[in-house]
Amino acid sequence: MYRNSFRLTNREIDEAFATRQFRLVFQPKIDLTHRSLTGVESFARWQHPQFGVIPPALFLPVLARQGRNQELTRFVLSEAIAQLVRWRASGETATVSINVAPEELADGSLPVSIRLALNTADLDPSRLIVDLPERGLAAEPERARDTIHALSEIGIGLALECAQEPLIDFTNTDTALLDPTAFQEFKIGGRAIIQFASRIEGTGLGLMRSRLEYAKSNQMKTTAVGAESAETVSLLPSLGFDQAQGNAISSPLTPQVLLDFDAAAAMDDLLGTQPQDTPDKAALEDFSPPTRLPAEKKSRIQVVRGNARVELLTQGKTGGKTHVVKLPNPASVAAGKQRDEQTGAPKMGFFTRLQTRFSRTFQA
Repeated sequence: MYRNSFRLTNREIDEAFATRQFRLVFQPKIDLTHRSLTGVESFARWQHPQFGVIPPALFLPVLARQGRNQELTRFVLSEAIAQLVRWRASGETATVSINVAPEELADGSLPVSIRLALNTADLDPSRLIVDLPERGLAAEPERARDTIHALSEIGIGLALECAQEPLIDFTNTDTALLDPTAFQEFKIGGRAIIQFASRIEGTGLGLMRSRLEYAKSNQMKTTAVGAESAETVSLLPSLGFDQAQGNAISSPLTPQVLLDFDAAAAMDDLLGTQPQDTPDKAALEDFSPPTRLPAEKKSRIQVVRGNARVELLTQGKTGGKTHVVKLPNPASVAAGKQRDEQTGAPKMGFFTRLQTRFSRTFQA
């Protein structure tokens, strides 16, 4: 619709900045263990006087092509700090994350702008978190290193935001230019989360697993970005994530609506007060797995229910025997997406829950 109605020009962008057509919304970030709000991430929205809200997917590429990412970042920085000041006055203590474009990691003016804005507002630097994209680190590693060092000296929080397709092997000594101690948070999002949460692979979850282990070994909080379903959110703790954000939990909110956001209630609505309660809970409780297998053995476990079958492989170097476990078919249920009668929360798929429990039980 927008593409056929107008073409965004520098003049329109100038007018948008001059007349404050851009505004910020904030997406909650939730601690998965305590179901509490840990912070919010800010996103720019363009409220056009004629066309209404222009989707970011349309205006962000235009700003990038016209070399105006820095201008948008400075606007977001200013508005985010102004919001933090307002929240400080009302006793709110949440952190706010802002995004920067990859090329800005090579821009020496970014730390200067952030320091000046914080000093002007007399704001605690730790209330601000800057998400630094992996693409920027990969493109200009040496200049990015200098920017990261300068940002660290300010005292703000730094989050390492992974690219959709991995660009850096964080476990490789070639990345020695990247100081992991500068970062407090490690974010994985987009398609990676969906793929990561849905894979069943007993020997580990490949590259994403190694990245999470890298983050944990360097004392970073791990955050799943773009969690879009209850099933995905329910799996994240077992995969190694500390925090999550995404439309499944809450879409980005205006500052006024955010004041009424209840993290615990949102998570209870999504997962239920006892997310482990499912129609197949009795079957899982009756399921008696073999004892913990020796680390040197690699054994297969086949779990069968009706015509469905899932096979899991424990870790180990040498082959072991195959364990087959048969479970009874559950009572017939109505077709369609099922929900718990008491909580109304969506129910996870049986084999997804089984894989989650099983992978914890059989980790040799």
